[in-house]
This record gives sequence, structure tokens and C-alpha cells, in this order.
Amino acid sequence: MTLSGKNIYSIILLLISVASPAFAQSFQAVARLDTNAMLIGDQVKLDLEFSFPEKTLIRWPGIGDTILRSIQIIDRTKIDTSFSKDKKMVKFHQTLLLTSFDSGFYMIPPIRFYYRQPPDTTIKIAQTETLLLKVHTLAVDTTKAIKPIKGPLKVPLTFREVIPFILLGILIILIILGVIYYLKKRKKSEPIFRIRPKIELPPHEIALGELEKLRLKKLWQGGRIKEYHSELTDIVRIYIERRFGIMAMEMTTMEILGSLKGSDHLPGEIMEKLNYMLTLADLVKFAKMQPLPTENDMSMDNAVRFVHGTTIKKDQGNSDDERN
Repeated sequence: MTLSGKNIYSIILLLISVASPAFAQSFQAVARLDTNAMLIGDQVKLDLEFSFPEKTLIRWPGIGDTILRSIQIIDRTKIDTSFSKDKKMVKFHQTLLLTSFDSGFYMIPPIRFYYRQPPDTTIKIAQTETLLLKVHTLAVDTTKAIKPIKGPLKVPLTFREVIPFILLGILIILIILGVIYYLKKRKKSEPIFRIRPKIELPPHEIALGELEKLRLKKLWQGGRIKEYHSELTDIVRIYIERRFGIMAMEMTTMEILGSLKGSDHLPGEIMEKLNYMLTLADLVKFAKMQPLPTENDMSMDNAVRFVHGTTIKKDQGNSDDERN
């Protein structure tokens, strides 16, 4: 059976007519309003969708702030992407939020999507259908009298709105009180801020406190014998300077003992304890002597007894003042 040229042409046309819908369905541009009628000043959503095979190059339509002169775009979402189950089709979606302040009927023109399928360099177009949008106003009953325009409604103040004024008022009051206080002090020639004088402890209390701190360090128990005796003698020397007015920190042991004998009548027992402590410390520092544990403890005891034995009692201080 042979086919004539006319029959072959008919078959080709039939194949094209069958294949064209399938090809057209692979590229689909859709524009959809959530309502076709809106109140003036209200808002309506316009959904844009474009479906296409993967690996297609797409140019999304560039829409400005208006679609028509009277229809404005006040917001838009990002372009979302979704895929078909077999991952062969891709869909882009975006929502535009529209409004209008002019009543009437508006024809939203087709929105064009440009695409190209590599390696083909031909740019093709898919476009949406034309949409109709009605913008209407509120119905006015002309049979009723025109009512006067109402003034703005008064909204009660909240505590959050009032609190800045309260804080500002407190700040102003504090500033006024501060200025009054400053002027009064200045008029009386008094200092604005009184600094409490630092309480000076008597020499024996300072020395006993330092000796107790040294005891708790346990230096000689940790093998730091030289450091222990150096700190011990420094505490006692500073005490002697404050108590007797002797430059003990710059004197040798013999010079200290000689100065104390000449400056005050100290009991011999007290002088012996001081002599023992200072002499043992000199032997440790300069002769590298290693005292026994009992000797280290005895030096501390002798230092404490020396301070106690030379402490100025209140009665003694009064009698010294009477003698002077």
C-alpha cells in the first residue's frame, strides 16, 4: 500500500497537532487573583506561577511598583521554588499584594515569562491570561441626612507611654535638689562631699596582725626559712620605728638594741627576746644557718611577746602625757 503526497501531509499535520499540546503543557504561565472584586483602598493578592522543565533558563518578569496606573504593588514575596515528584519539572511562585484607590474596572494585561532551552539560543515567551479586577466604593444611602464628620477618637494613655515623663520629672527634681545642696554648701564654705578620715590603728595592733598573717603562711614549714625570718624581722623593725621613732629598718641588730637601751627603760627579759630573734635571723640570712623547728616557732613567740611587752597602755599613755 502506497501513500500519496496528500496523505503524508495529512499525517504530518496530525502528528504536529498531537505533539503541540504536550509541548505547550511543559511551559505554563499562570496569574491568579484571590478575588475579582475589592473595596477601594483594600488589598488583593495576585499569584504568579511559571512551570517549566529542568535546565531551562528563565527570566522572571520585572514588575515595578505598579501594574496599571491605578493599581499599585505594596508588597511582594520572594520567588519560591518547587519540584515535581520525578524532579523533571520546576515551578516558580511569587505573590504580589495589590491595592487601588480609584474605583472602576481594570484589565490586568498578560504577564510575560521569557525562557530558553540550551543549547537552543532562541528566546521564547509564555504569558498569562488577561485578568479583570473590579474596584468599588461603599454604597451611599442618599435618602438619609448627611451626618457631621466625627473628630479623632481619644485613646487613653498607657503606663508605658507615661513612664518616660515620670522619669524625666524625677530627674529634674534631683537636679534642682542637687543645685540647692551645692549652693548651701558653697555659702557656708563647706566641702560638698565629706571624706571620712582613715582610722589609724596603733602600731602594736598592726604588728600583731602582720605576725598572725605570717604565721598562717607557714613559710618555714614549706622550706622557705630565710624568707620567713626576713619577713618576721621586717615586721618587728617597722613596729619599732612606729613605736619608738627609731629608724630600725636601716640599722643593724646591735644598733637597734643600743638605741632601745638608750631611748627607753625596757625590761631585760623583753630585750633578751628581741636580741634572740634578731640574732637568729641574721645567722639564717647571712650564715645560712638551718634552725630547728622549735627555734623557728620560738622566734615568732619572741616577736609577739616583744610587741605585747612594749605596747602603750591607755593609762600609761595618760601618765606619759602628764609627765610631759
